[in-house]
Amino acid sequence: MSQSTGKSFKLTPIAQASPTTTALATKAKPRIQQRQAIALISDHGDPAAEIGREEAGGQNVYVRQVGEALAKLGWQVDMFTRKNRASDPAIVQHSPYCRTIRLTAGPEEFVPRDQLFQYLPQFVESLEKFQTQTGTRYPLVHTNYWMSAWVGLELRKTSNIQIVHTYHSLGSVKFKTTPNRPLIAQTRLDIEQQILEQANCVVATSPQEQEQLRSLVSQKGHIEIIPCGTDTQNFYVTPKTEARSQLGVQRR
Repeated sequence: MSQSTGKSFKLTPIAQASPTTTALATKAKPRIQQRQAIALISDHGDPAAEIGREEAGGQNVYVRQVGEALAKLGWQVDMFTRKNRASDPAIVQHSPYCRTIRLTAGPEEFVPRDQLFQYLPQFVESLEKFQTQTGTRYPLVHTNYWMSAWVGLELRKTSNIQIVHTYHSLGSVKFKTTPNRPLIAQTRLDIEQQILEQANCVVATSPQEQEQLRSLVSQKGHIEIIPCGTDTQNFYVTPKTEARSQLGVQRR
């Protein structure tokens, strides 16, 4: 299910040399074999964060699960986020081919989302520095949330990358029920329109989101509907007797 402007893209996992040239790169565990590297950007949603801490929730889980799934399909997946705690490691290796890379952008402490935009230029600078130091290039970048969209669009100014974007939430929907809009509201609305019109592909997680994008954001741009999945190892049908036993509920 999609709406298209005729744009299309296709990448195949291939070998790519990525020589380690700096101390930062040595923090990552050595890759078993070389793969095509792709980047996921989630500036405020740390894929390696403890869920439930501060603003860590659905986006963190989504990005982590997408990254690990892409690694199983044959990619080297680097997930970039902002370091918001000085004691957190710079790189967290989730599997041989999937890792979270925490970049310095502003103070290494928690900053509310509505105050993060001012630090994004430093985020872009840190990401570009990482690429230079490690010799890694990402032909495909998947951005998550509107601030990461801005990062992706900035990266495209200096490199030939393809951008896939997932919104997670829409300002045009949120601000309908927000009495006092934050100062950053118009910037967010502008970027949400820009990324829809300029990304190679926007992922909507439901037909309803696609309709909202078309009616509230723009008629332009390429949209694909990819529903969120379910982790069947955590969510599955349990026999009533077993469920009652686990919950300590006595049958009357």
